[in-house]
Amino acid sequence: MENENRYDRRLKQIIEKYHMMQRPAGDSTMIHNILMELFKTRCSNKKTALWGAGRNNSENSHASVIVNKYATYVQSLICIIDSCEDFHGKEFMQLPIISPSQIQDNGIDIVIIASKYSASSIKEDLIKYAPKCEYLDIYEELKKRDIIVYHKFFDESSIYTQIYDAKQVYNNGEDQETKQNALKVLIGLYLCIKDFYYAEKYIKEYKYNNYDQSQNLIDMLDEIKLLLQEVKEVNSKRKEDITIYFIDSLRAMDVFEKNEGKLNFKMLKNYMENSAIFTNAYATGPTTYESMMGIIAKRNSFEKNAYENNFIFDYDEFDILKIAEEKSMDIRFYISEGYRVIRDNDKIKYKKQIYMTDKLWSVATDMAVADQPTFNFIYFPCELHFPLICGEHRNKPEIHGFVDVGVVDMSSFIEAQFDDCIHYVDNVLEYYRTFFSKEMLAVFFSDHSQVIYDKEEQKPFFTYYNNVDRSVHVTFFISSSRVEPKEYPELFSMIDFNILMSGVMKDRQVIIPDTKVVKYQYYNIHNKKLRQYAIERDLQNYIDGINCFMSDEYIYIITGTGREEVYDRKNRKQNIIATEKGRLFAEQIRTNYNIDFPDFLKIH
Repeated sequence: MENENRYDRRLKQIIEKYHMMQRPAGDSTMIHNILMELFKTRCSNKKTALWGAGRNNSENSHASVIVNKYATYVQSLICIIDSCEDFHGKEFMQLPIISPSQIQDNGIDIVIIASKYSASSIKEDLIKYAPKCEYLDIYEELKKRDIIVYHKFFDESSIYTQIYDAKQVYNNGEDQETKQNALKVLIGLYLCIKDFYYAEKYIKEYKYNNYDQSQNLIDMLDEIKLLLQEVKEVNSKRKEDITIYFIDSLRAMDVFEKNEGKLNFKMLKNYMENSAIFTNAYATGPTTYESMMGIIAKRNSFEKNAYENNFIFDYDEFDILKIAEEKSMDIRFYISEGYRVIRDNDKIKYKKQIYMTDKLWSVATDMAVADQPTFNFIYFPCELHFPLICGEHRNKPEIHGFVDVGVVDMSSFIEAQFDDCIHYVDNVLEYYRTFFSKEMLAVFFSDHSQVIYDKEEQKPFFTYYNNVDRSVHVTFFISSSRVEPKEYPELFSMIDFNILMSGVMKDRQVIIPDTKVVKYQYYNIHNKKLRQYAIERDLQNYIDGINCFMSDEYIYIITGTGREEVYDRKNRKQNIIATEKGRLFAEQIRTNYNIDFPDFLKIH
């Protein structure tokens, strides 16, 4: 896909005309150049190993990106190191995978540490197994250069923190010149990612404060708004476009609630009021890679190991793409470098971007210049997923990974930080809603829920197997003036996403499969910190996989160690497996469903 269309170019010309261009300090070009230099200077003529592939030995892992993108600069790379015994003796991208104990045997001079969250434990293991071996910690080196990367280094997601820093300088500046300069930087950063909602807010604040050249910024805003209005008018005449909004970790509990049988919308209100809403939709797993097999390829999580290149899918596995092709639609994927969803295919036009507003702008303007109906799949991986960083924070965001939930005390800040992200996403999506025709088919879904924070219980995500609101209860609705606005309260598994969407795309008919029981599954826990946490708290039964089956009334679970539990959905505290109702439900599941665990979950 071309990087720019005519609206991109015109926007750029307007911003340059008023001297408001901002280059983010941590953009991908800068990071790429730093890494090239590091690999050339630190790894040249040294036997090099890469540590950090872990269970994500895949084409979208840190290891894959380094091997592919930086092959010229790490020609002395001879192997991959991994702590997981399952991988030892195997190969990844034609490189042998060895254990930490084999570092010295292979004469390795330097180890590239590509893991963001396990770097400290890797260094400890290096001291243990090869104390004289050098290491190159990618994230540590970037931090030394004042580049804090909050997702993957190739995801370029640190501009949000630059926005926060500029806002702090503006709010706390001691003199007018400092404040107005910081505010101009802030406005420029918002424009850089096409966040016109907040750019306009702060341009008006700049004008209100009567800072230097404030009329210039107002004139720029007027020109931009004329351009935006043109895009809206062009798109308002389009009727056959389809846009899929895949918002990672958007929990159903944050979008709507039911009071006395009535739906109340907590966010996305103007979308939801005119939508077919599936209020009982559930993912097939509690994490992205595991649950997307159900949504895209109609497979339950245990059918294939998601972490052996089975979380990216072939074109033919996603049924609704075939329908889009039959309709002669222009198929476009707006994704991040870290997760492409569908493997490269000539039938798809890809655009790799990070920020929510960047993607929404690209969809709107690419659609406006398209000669045929478009099918747009947008993946938003950052704003509502840990580490929970967005474009409008009241307090300095603290950075933690998903594995820290329930293990690290985040009670002092995480709810406010998450609330900021919710409000930011809601404002941005509402702002961009008017860029598209009401007749366009807009489909919103999330891949799984998440724990975030639980006032009553602080515990890791894998212990929430019987709390579906914080594990697998997902957002799923279809917004279009051509689809009847209606609540569908039936039990629905996202494994049937393609089936339901096929009917909607073909003739705007919503047909819900008759589902009595939804299945969701937890993989085993590989993270050392979480496994140790479980051992210390007698939770060993829940770290080697969990099979879960839910009806309207009950939840049955069996763990990889054979432990069985049954819960009434109205009371998650009491295991009723020993009661008559519990025994009957457990027997129903054992009789009618496969409760076995795959061999790939076994940890040797």
